[in-house]
Amino acid sequence: MKKNLGVTVILAAVLLGACGQDDAKTKDANNTNTTEKTEQSTNVASLNKVNSKLQEPKEDTVCEFCNMKVYDVDHEMGAFSAQAIKKDGSTIFFDDAGCMLNQERKDKVKYDKYVRDYNSKEWLKLDDAIIVKADIKTPMNYGYAFFKDQESADAFIKENAGAKVVEVSDIDDVAHERYIKKMQKMKNNDSSDKMDMNMNNDDSEGHGK
Repeated sequence: MKKNLGVTVILAAVLLGACGQDDAKTKDANNTNTTEKTEQSTNVASLNKVNSKLQEPKEDTVCEFCNMKVYDVDHEMGAFSAQAIKKDGSTIFFDDAGCMLNQERKDKVKYDKYVRDYNSKEWLKLDDAIIVKADIKTPMNYGYAFFKDQESADAFIKENAGAKVVEVSDIDDVAHERYIKKMQKMKNNDSSDKMDMNMNNDDSEGHGK
């Protein structure tokens, strides 16, 4: 009897120990799953927080700066569309990234600026994008493509002779140069219009005498 009782006690202890280990494993697994779900939820929430501000251009959307058509995601030129979010939360679109930088220059403010990944057409922050200058056609012939990772940018560079990685400042330099020319042209046109108006006024006054 004592021998049997001792065996029973030992078996019970072994079973309890095994159960304890199973419970610990289950708790660890549950904790791991909970942590993973929490991290995933946080990431999704963070992503949605960014994406909730972003929009897509409509069929009749035009560039805020140059008033040219902004192409949608399905158009081959849609890879170069850009958008900026103003401080009041409103969105303005651009047909090319250079126009977005010039609008900032014109308004003398800083926007949250977004461009499309060249391959996926997903929106990404301009400051986070890898920028490649290449001999490619873009809506305003700036020739910049944007990528979310270095691998994609490198693959694009291999396929486009002479292409190279540049900085936002490079786009801004080109945009600034165009901005100065545009302002000068507008000034010249305004002067011409005033001259024509004065000439017409002189003629009117002369005929009226």
